Amino acid sequence: MEFENDQIRVLRVHYPAHAKSPMHSHTGRAVVAVTASHLRVTTSDGNTREVQRHAGEIYWGDSVTHSAENLTDTPLETIEVEVKKANVPAVAVPAEAGNSSKIPLKEPVPVQMEPHHHVVLQNQYVRVLDVLFPPDDPSLFHTHSNDNLSIALSGDKTHAQLMGGDWGAPTAVVPGQVAFHKAQSQPYTHRVGSAGAQPFHVIDVEIFP
Repeated sequence: MEFENDQIRVLRVHYPAHAKSPMHSHTGRAVVAVTASHLRVTTSDGNTREVQRHAGEIYWGDSVTHSAENLTDTPLETIEVEVKKANVPAVAVPAEAGNSSKIPLKEPVPVQMEPHHHVVLQNQYVRVLDVLFPPDDPSLFHTHSNDNLSIALSGDKTHAQLMGGDWGAPTAVVPGQVAFHKAQSQPYTHRVGSAGAQPFHVIDVEIFP
């Protein structure tokens, strides 16, 4: 377990090569595949299926009781964000359209409207954004109004700047690192960018109240 509060539980799941888990249960959850995987999944009713995912894939899983077996010769890793009250199936919610015009956006913008942030999954529980910052191309100032979890995927250094402040010191990017940010009832506005020679790739999971 990486983090837990009254809304969510964040799990780092690691299966060695050919490892198999016992039967266990999840509430509904957003999953980020840190590595590629090929699993045989058996649910509590005895049904079995094989599932393949690629590194960086993002998907939602409804509440379930199952076991899983790694069918490959290499370890696999996922980050799973369980929403504790997600006990009924998720319903996809259309994401707000981004800025398709050539008219410059006026800062600050809502996080889902910021051009580097791309909504890849949204339902009544979460909004998941795939975010990529090329070197020397920071985001616009944008506002987070929901509690959120960042999952770093790749890069060498990153930095951030609160609106009205200075850029913070660069920090090293640790692939797979998870950080929780409180924003519900206390929104914050900042901009983020790569502070190194590599693009900074991060997943942002917003938790709806």
